[in-house]
Amino acid sequence: MTESGTTTSRSAGLVKSIVSGAGPALVLIAMAVALWIMSPAFRSPTSLLLIGLEASALGLVAAGQTFVILTGGIDLSVEAMVSFCGVIAAILIAGTNVSGGQLAGGFPSWVAIPIALAAGMAIGAGQGVLITAFRMNPLIVTLGVRSVLLGFALVLSRGSGIYIKKDDLLAALTGHVGVLGFRIPVPLILTIVIYTICWIVLKNTKFGRYTYAIGGNETAARLSGVRTSLTKVAIYAISGFLAAMAGILVMGRLESGAYQNGTNLTLMSVAAVVIGGTSLTGGVGGIWGTLIGVFMIRLVDAGLVYMSFPSQAKEIMIGTIIVLAVLLDTARRGQIPWLTLRLRGGDPGG
Repeated sequence: MTESGTTTSRSAGLVKSIVSGAGPALVLIAMAVALWIMSPAFRSPTSLLLIGLEASALGLVAAGQTFVILTGGIDLSVEAMVSFCGVIAAILIAGTNVSGGQLAGGFPSWVAIPIALAAGMAIGAGQGVLITAFRMNPLIVTLGVRSVLLGFALVLSRGSGIYIKKDDLLAALTGHVGVLGFRIPVPLILTIVIYTICWIVLKNTKFGRYTYAIGGNETAARLSGVRTSLTKVAIYAISGFLAAMAGILVMGRLESGAYQNGTNLTLMSVAAVVIGGTSLTGGVGGIWGTLIGVFMIRLVDAGLVYMSFPSQAKEIMIGTIIVLAVLLDTARRGQIPWLTLRLRGGDPGG
């Protein structure tokens, strides 16, 4: 190999390293700076904390989605899980499934919340069993469960929000904590704690190593003694649990359980995971990159508001982010021939 070829190869490797490593964080910083310059309203501490609050539910869903995608799977049921578990908790707290501003008269939230969390975990585990025991495609299973859960949420809520009044626990979970004069949202603190736990699990436990091994080569992992089926069932259970947690936080913040509470969280969670550096084919990625992806999406969302774009533009934004996220993942894996050749200094003509 010539000296110029070696230099080009090293440059390509450096570019790839930057894109897969610090790239998302640098883009997030650049986006924040641009919005800071263009929108005076964005500069207030209140707006920054509001973005953090909005990021919490998506962050929890995306954390579970990260585990699933690291194994090479996907969970399309998460937005329905958010809605369904929020409706279940609201029914238990309100004591009725009749919508219309009724007062809380059922179970206290310390009873309702564990039931809703257990439901989310059980449904997630059930999906894992269908995928592993019956060799069903994750996309089809989770898409079908998504439809079932949204249907149940719609039927149970009778198409309207189930309104509640917060008790002390729910008020604490959806409230704020004073830190250095700032009112930090508790949901954001919970999200950071969950991400720290997920990072420890992925980097310092057998379960985490098994997760990466399954995504890298499931057959090799199984032949190496990894209980792949049990691990995948547990991973889908984690995804269901975290989606249920997000559903409870959204329900508590809005003081209403409704079938629309999880709208668009599936697509945005997948986008956040991929933007953060996790490959859709599995085996590569990490949890903190996902959190960066979450804040990038919420920053774009907030930017549309601060720049006075019409609310309908949000759908355009979501679709564009999804396409760009998949394109980024494809480029990272070197599956765009002309781009790969250019980075390597090759000749497309042969």
